[in-house]
Amino acid sequence: MMSVYGKAKQSTMKRNCRKKQRNYCPQQACKLSVLPDEIVMNCLAFVPRLDHGSLYLVSKLHRSLMLSPELYQARSLMGCTEHCIYLCLSIPSDPFARWFAFYPKAPVNHPSRLLQIRPHLYQPPEASSVVAHGWGIYVIGGMIGRKRSPRVFFLDCRSHTWTNLPSMGFARASAAAGVVDGKIYVFGGCKKPNWVVEVFDPKTQTWDALSNQPPPPDDLNSLMHEIALIEEEKTEKIFGLNDKGDGLLYIPSQGIWKTGNSDTNQLRKGWHVIDNVIYSCVTGGWILWCEASDLESAGGMKWRQVMGLEDLRGTLCASKVVNYGWGLPSLHLDGIFPGHKLSNSGPNMLLFWDCPANRKWEIWCAEISLQRRKETGEIWGTVEWSEAVTRIDYPLHRPRHCKILYSLSFNL
Repeated sequence: MMSVYGKAKQSTMKRNCRKKQRNYCPQQACKLSVLPDEIVMNCLAFVPRLDHGSLYLVSKLHRSLMLSPELYQARSLMGCTEHCIYLCLSIPSDPFARWFAFYPKAPVNHPSRLLQIRPHLYQPPEASSVVAHGWGIYVIGGMIGRKRSPRVFFLDCRSHTWTNLPSMGFARASAAAGVVDGKIYVFGGCKKPNWVVEVFDPKTQTWDALSNQPPPPDDLNSLMHEIALIEEEKTEKIFGLNDKGDGLLYIPSQGIWKTGNSDTNQLRKGWHVIDNVIYSCVTGGWILWCEASDLESAGGMKWRQVMGLEDLRGTLCASKVVNYGWGLPSLHLDGIFPGHKLSNSGPNMLLFWDCPANRKWEIWCAEISLQRRKETGEIWGTVEWSEAVTRIDYPLHRPRHCKILYSLSFNL
């Protein structure tokens, strides 16, 4: 049995321990505060992005430094940037669109290789237009309960925080959006007679109607299903393709609108541009490509197959992006919409797709290197790696698929 003296001694030791904890200061322990800011930034620039979350918890000083624009400028100047893919999923059991940060170069077993981001509760579940600009992602418009939305949200990819931005003048869904000279151009996707092109300036945080509006299309309600941002002879162009297969081309530097070539094949979905070549997937599991110059050439768009990817067809054919309403399969929609999404890691293609496995949905990713052969002009692909990056519980109550909504590429 402990004596009165022993109890008093133990109580004194506990008080001293609590006093030391109160006096402990992480800034003093790491001594960063006594170093010049430039040296601190240079040191932190070498810290991998996957470890930033741990540094946030160390102290307020670390947290402010890790979120500062100067740190990311230092990482860029010192060649310490890391490639990151931001992936947005629609999960049947979840009412919110879910964003993930995926680091393809990280070790496979790293717990933060696929990092889930806190969702925005008011982001439309689908049909938004998304663009990457600066340090983040702009989510523009979309559908909420069968109604178009004018709202705009910004996801800061440094801190993974959301900001509400000024709304557009018109509600839109499935609009074409692209960034040229630091401004975001948005057209299409609104109800008649409001077919107006709007421009957002991120510096002033304002929306303006474009002074040089294009002639309204025959079908003002048509949605823009594909978007391509291309550059020819140092001139950037925005191309949008509506659900009728009609193309519209805008050259911001010249203020010129053109009617682009049509692509009436509804099976070519999910366009993505890499080195001025447009890539697309079809439901047969093939990856196709065409030259960006074909968008306005007299000969029309000539799609060709990426060679060497036959082994991927089996898993891609099992992938569908369709939501099965009322618990019944829609074979018509099942045949039209692919469940894969294209992105890129530098010159290489990243391909995401969903696949059922053991009563779960798996999201797979493959990195494909691309090579154009001079002798034949063909583009060949080589699968560098392929693996499941996440698993989602299978919804037993209805056979609905997981949708891969958006994918965007960043160097941070």
